[in-house]
Amino acid sequence: MADLTYLVKLLGILVLQASVIISKETVIEYDSDKKPCTYFEGKRTAMYEGGLVNCSWYASSSCCKRTEVTSVFSSNMLPLYEASQDCRNRINYMMCFFCSPDQYLWYKEDKVHVCETFCRSIYATCKDAIYNGTKLGDMYGNGTAICEAQNFKVVNSKYCFKYDPTVFDAATDIQCPSAFTIALLIFSGIIYRQFYSKL
Repeated sequence: MADLTYLVKLLGILVLQASVIISKETVIEYDSDKKPCTYFEGKRTAMYEGGLVNCSWYASSSCCKRTEVTSVFSSNMLPLYEASQDCRNRINYMMCFFCSPDQYLWYKEDKVHVCETFCRSIYATCKDAIYNGTKLGDMYGNGTAICEAQNFKVVNSKYCFKYDPTVFDAATDIQCPSAFTIALLIFSGIIYRQFYSKL
């Protein structure tokens, strides 16, 4: 009986060590194989998902499904013209946020907590691109305005959605149309949740 009590206590200690709560941010560190997909209300955990055409860097550990990515990137939205490749990559990356296995770190209070530096970089690289006949720099005064227009919360935090340019280094794995006909959901004011109702 004493051995059983000891094992129960040990198990309790191990469980507490597996879930670390950090200050006010209430961030829980999960085992890498069991990351919850908080955008989908925790009804999923990140897992392998093949065929992610525009978000392929998340294939090995993804919160989204192939059909969801296809739906977002094939929507009838207006394209972004005269955008640099760097701008296209940043917009593509931002549109794939719902696939990230790390969303439990920065998707809180029904909002993406996006890094201010990411928003600034979008503005810097995309301000001369044209959407619906208007330069983005004329539509938005800065990167924060662009991100907030998408209902994202702009923060300076360790736990925010940040841009990783290395995912575009293997160009053969990422299939971005050269004419950039990717519909820019981000500049239409439509939030991803409207497409999925949090499936």
